[in-house]
Formats: sequence, C-alpha cells, structure tokens
Amino acid sequence: MTHLGADVAAFVDGQLSEPATREAMSHLQECDGCAKAVRQQRLLKSRMSTVASPEPPPALLASLSGLAHSPVAHHGRWERVRRSASFRAGIVLVSASVAVVATAYAVGGAERRLGDEVAPPFQRYAADFRGPATVQASNVISETRLDELDGAGWPCHVTLAGDLHRTSGTYADRGAVVALSYSNDDARLNLFEQNGSLDLDSVKGFEPTRMGGSEVFVRDGTPLVVTWDDDGVVYTVVTDADEERVVQAVSQLPRGAYDRTPPERIRGGLHRMSAWLGAA
Repeated sequence: MTHLGADVAAFVDGQLSEPATREAMSHLQECDGCAKAVRQQRLLKSRMSTVASPEPPPALLASLSGLAHSPVAHHGRWERVRRSASFRAGIVLVSASVAVVATAYAVGGAERRLGDEVAPPFQRYAADFRGPATVQASNVISETRLDELDGAGWPCHVTLAGDLHRTSGTYADRGAVVALSYSNDDARLNLFEQNGSLDLDSVKGFEPTRMGGSEVFVRDGTPLVVTWDDDGVVYTVVTDADEERVVQAVSQLPRGAYDRTPPERIRGGLHRMSAWLGAA
C-alpha cells in the first residue's frame, strides 16, 4: 500500500471502507511516517473535541437580523446611497467584523477547564528526569512535525526561558502526550502536554501559587514540578532550572485561569479560532 497521505483524516474518522481500513492498519505497522501522522491527527481531533462551539451573543444576532427590516427613514440621494452595492457591501463587512470580534470575545473568556480530568504521572516524570528514559524511534517527533504541532496550538517552542533550547520531542503514553526536552549547559527542563483538565486530587501535596501570570501547582524538590491547565490542555514542567528561568518558561506557555481584560480575551479568542481553522 502507498502512504496514507490525504486519507489520514478519513482513517482517524473511520470513513474508509473496511478493505481500505484493514490495508491502512497493516501499512501503519510498517510505516513510522504514517503512524506519526495518524497520532498527530488524533491529538488534534481530541483537542478540538474538548472545545464547545461558541455562539455570538443573542443581542448581536438580533441587531444583525434587524438590519434587513429597518425602515427607510430618508429618501432622495441618501436613499440611493443606502441602496448602492458599495454601501451594502460596507454594511456586510462591518457586521461581519463585529460578529468576529464578539465571537472572539466570547471564546476568549470561555470556561477553560475543558475535557476529561487527567492525573499526570508526576512520579514517573521525575524519575525519568533523574535518569535516561528509553524512547522508541517510532515515537520521536521530527522538527517539521514539531513546528506543525506548534502552529496547531500545541506549544513546542524552539527555546524557553531565553536560553533553554529544545533538544527533542516525543509522543508518550501511547501518543496521548507530547513530551519536549530543553537544556543548556546549566539546566534541563522537560515539558509535557496532554488533553484534558487537571485532576485536582492528583496535586495534593503541591503548593498552589501564581507564577508567570498563571495559577499553578508547585512541588518543591529536585527536580521541581509545576503543573496547570488551560484551554483543555494540561501542562507539566519538570526541571532543575533556577526559579527565574522557571518563571520565565511558565510565562511563555498558555496561562492558567486568571482574569483577562477585554483586549486579552479578544486576542486569546482570535488565537483559538485561528488554531481551530489550522487544525481543520
């Protein structure tokens, strides 16, 4: 069988015929490239499934629907202007812009504890940090794929905290977790990203605090463990970096629950909407 190519999404959605599905499953056992593409598609599909479809405010819909029924108050030249194609196109453009901004505002302020609760395996993450973890070659994420994940809403920054450089990216826990490693001559940092909301029972013994603009849970020690959730994704940082670097790293990642100003909500909403379109 040739590579899945454009059929990756159809395979993940179960839209292939039974013979094609069997052939694809057989191919995936031998082709690391297609297997990685399927894992990425499943990650994106899972991420999208945690987000509720936003609806514009009822007042906005009523206002827009009333445009077509508004009575004509003037005649003559003004009436001709109102009926011109350019004027109507301008009204449509302005209305669409208002709708986009209003939707972005709603999305940016939407409830961020989305998806199933997950309890990250903090002990294993810490143990793997202390010693070399075994990574299967099929789980390694290429640089190109990391860039694609980053553009689709899974932060895979090339650098964190100024001088911690990305050294590797892998799929963990059967493809459900994106695991990233960063280091420099003095410190190391591992970042784990997975769909869901943080199970608060799993962070007993952690200290809730505010760090880098986020409300996070911290477990002191070597390594230090920091975890939080945002927008349907749980983030866990395991590191031996100094406090200043840790704060800077957390500030570069999506922020945990906090009160956003209207401009921040609109920017956040537009970012989420762009990520959805990119993943579609």
